[in-house]
Amino acid sequence: MRRCVLVPAALALALAAPATLAADTVFGIRGIGLLGRPLSVRAASSGGAFSLFDGTSVLNPAALTQFGGPLGWAALAATSRRFSDGTLAASLGSTRFPLFGFATPIGRRAVAGVTIGEYLDRTWAVQTSKDTLLRDTTTTMSDLARSTGGVSDVQLAAAYRVNPAIAVGVGLHALVGSSRLTVVRSFSNTAFSDYSEAATTEFSGLGVSMGVSARLGSRLAAAASARLNGSLRAAVSGGPRTRVAMPVEVDGSVLYAPSTEVGLAAAVGYQSWSRASSALEAAGQPPSRDVWNMALGAEVSALRWHRNVVPVRVGYRWRQLPFPLAAADNAAPLSEHAFTAGLGLALAGGRATLDAGLELGSRSAGSARERFTTANVGLTVRP
Repeated sequence: MRRCVLVPAALALALAAPATLAADTVFGIRGIGLLGRPLSVRAASSGGAFSLFDGTSVLNPAALTQFGGPLGWAALAATSRRFSDGTLAASLGSTRFPLFGFATPIGRRAVAGVTIGEYLDRTWAVQTSKDTLLRDTTTTMSDLARSTGGVSDVQLAAAYRVNPAIAVGVGLHALVGSSRLTVVRSFSNTAFSDYSEAATTEFSGLGVSMGVSARLGSRLAAAASARLNGSLRAAVSGGPRTRVAMPVEVDGSVLYAPSTEVGLAAAVGYQSWSRASSALEAAGQPPSRDVWNMALGAEVSALRWHRNVVPVRVGYRWRQLPFPLAAADNAAPLSEHAFTAGLGLALAGGRATLDAGLELGSRSAGSARERFTTANVGLTVRP
């Protein structure tokens, strides 16, 4: 029998996604992916509250001035998830490497660094099935759609210490990456042949960020950063090309140290993702929204092991996600929150630091909920 081709053309578009029954994470399917969190394990363990003061994270280029010598760092995150929506449930999991970086001083006051972090995650798998009538025969039709890849943020940054209390920095960002979408349709009736289709989408874009950090006294510090992104260009192999306007991002944080062993921090951020709405609506998706995030965290350096100080970190974070889960006429806004904890351990006489953290959280949109547990491990090496 001749092949029956019924795969929707929308599945081959970079900005389109089918209704989901199971996925690596359901909330990464809509829009252009799940927003990444390119933070060091130290910053992630405190909910992200210290991220603007942390040179091994991506948010504030001015924080690079904390380094007095060359160093490199990397992070690993392993996540298990449990998704539920009414009677539907699935157990999911993934392992990611959300951050790599290297920095070195240039002279007495300047530091330069390169980081590679996750910006958008587009890895998921979806399987659906239904009975349909083909040539007067009822048959079960199953679709398996799988996407792998995402968008990475490559930052080249430089920071300069104006005086002992104030540092400034600037970063140039390149958004690069790709995702491969594969669709396989199979039939319970062997009279119909299986069908498969694949498409690769290449992503590219540019951005610039600026940051500042300042000591406001012996116990208080503040930091802020702003990032302006251009358009993300998406080109499907042998198919359509489109541009998606990326957001303006603004972040601020304060740090209070009541003693040399205790640090308390709070952070807030804003992203204007509504700029992407026109491109998403052109692809048949609901519009995106502007989103906020906040974090509270603490770090206590009173614990010791083998004469080494072992900092203990705890935190809480909350953020909105910009892409609704359902169709435009019944869009459910997404939100996410998590409790975090972790610690650090000096190795090799202080030339290396091993950080470990745990995150317990959930995402929700309407009746859909996903609970997740993420184990973070990070290594920093000072040659």
